[in-house]
Amino acid sequence: MSFYTFMMRNYKGTDSPEGDLAADMARDKDSFPRNCTGKFKARHRLIREHLERHNACKACLAVFEKCWEEYVQCEKNRLKRNS
Repeated sequence: MSFYTFMMRNYKGTDSPEGDLAADMARDKDSFPRNCTGKFKARHRLIREHLERHNACKACLAVFEKCWEEYVQCEKNRLKRNS
């Protein structure tokens, strides 16, 4: 699952900083790196750089980092279950 899909499924429509990030991502769906390939580190860097290029504030970047950690853990658990 992509980070974009993770955010839409878990946070879109919620009244929280995570929900705000998901809403921003949905509004930016045409340019947000939604289907990144490669290792987690490369995907993280691509998304982080995108947020920084679009002048994301420090609070937004902190929420991204928190959500990214949740996403990575979710994906690792999913991959473990499927192997």
